[in-house]
Amino acid sequence: MSFLTKVKSLWGAEGSARGPFYGQGENGGWYELGPIEDGYQRNLDMPSGNGRQIPAAYASVMANARAVSQCPPQHLRKLADGKTEIVESSPAANIFRSPNPYETFAQFILNMIAQQGFDGNAYALVTRDDVGRVLRLDRLDTGTCQPYIDDGELYYSVGNQPFIADGIQYLVPAREVLHLRVLTPRHVLIGESPIKAAALAAGVNVALARSQAVFFSQMSRPSGVLSSDMPLNKDQLQSLREAWSQQSQRMAQGHVPILSGNLKFQPMGITSQDAQLMEAQRFSVEQIAMCYGVPLPVIGDLSNSTLSNAETLVSLWLSISLGSLLENVEQSLTKTFELPASDRINFDVAGLLRTDFLTRIDGLTRAVQGGLFSPNEARAREGLHPVEDGDRVIVQQQMVPLGFNANNQSDPVAPPSNEERSVVDISEFKKWLNHG
Repeated sequence: MSFLTKVKSLWGAEGSARGPFYGQGENGGWYELGPIEDGYQRNLDMPSGNGRQIPAAYASVMANARAVSQCPPQHLRKLADGKTEIVESSPAANIFRSPNPYETFAQFILNMIAQQGFDGNAYALVTRDDVGRVLRLDRLDTGTCQPYIDDGELYYSVGNQPFIADGIQYLVPAREVLHLRVLTPRHVLIGESPIKAAALAAGVNVALARSQAVFFSQMSRPSGVLSSDMPLNKDQLQSLREAWSQQSQRMAQGHVPILSGNLKFQPMGITSQDAQLMEAQRFSVEQIAMCYGVPLPVIGDLSNSTLSNAETLVSLWLSISLGSLLENVEQSLTKTFELPASDRINFDVAGLLRTDFLTRIDGLTRAVQGGLFSPNEARAREGLHPVEDGDRVIVQQQMVPLGFNANNQSDPVAPPSNEERSVVDISEFKKWLNHG
């Protein structure tokens, strides 16, 4: 028996089923193939970076993270008279100034939101004092944390290998961990990144980008060709090639080549196949941004946008995704700080219009004229000092009822009689005569 026959005998008789068969995709993923599949149908896979290596996914995640870090957090308290004040001296206010010795809060929340966008979860260890007040927040690696339920109580593991019992350094109660998570389809406490929904679009994006890289590095085409109606022999072609090579090296310095002998230079443009590849890649970018709920102009795609109104774009963004993200963070922080029902954490979205001076000032002006803000409240939002009598809420008095009294009397004033009107008219006439 030959060696080949012995090897075949290990998997059964010739012609019998020996599956399953596996094929490897362009991105390194292995797939089980059916009896009539060639591996082309399912050769796309997510890269190992899980979205961090895909420009569209990275831009979408970082757009949300940067936007949240631009909104300054505030500890608000509702008073008995219905007014709301900003609490400046509280554990929450102290954390908003410095969550730990090595990070600002803007850096802390940017990394937390980015980690949540890429991995679906973000964890921070809460350190408290003897009376339970929060002293600091320290970010944790998502690979070192795992929720556990023991006797009906929720705990989180903190260690190098949470899936191995010996690798867990210690367990902490749920109140000692700030856990931000997105959609939790498989486990109520474990979120999954939106990139999971865009896995196919991300695989297409990566495959097209990799194909383009290979094409331009190994099969790149020239920018143009030289053509002539005259027949050229081998020596003439070689001489022409050397002369053009010498001249083209100096074209980057502004030199203009001169063609003779009825030579013509024909530049090569983008073919229809290349345009279709570019359109397919752009479509995958749209799908990724759609899964993250980020408008295309926010991630730099200005093909169908003029950006004439930044407030409209921010309002759209807040309504479709960013508002929900901010609300999730606000409620998670409110729960972590164990605030009473009268207190809450609020991120001021006015920070998103920080660079749009015209829209910001127009909004404050309308708020003052409409009686929503006092002049000093509007000035405080712009970092300006208060002015005298600026704490009173004012309103324009353009439309008033007939007979309205300027002395704030609600009853209409009776019109003057003929005798009173004549006295007024005569006195005014005398003043006019004296002045003349």
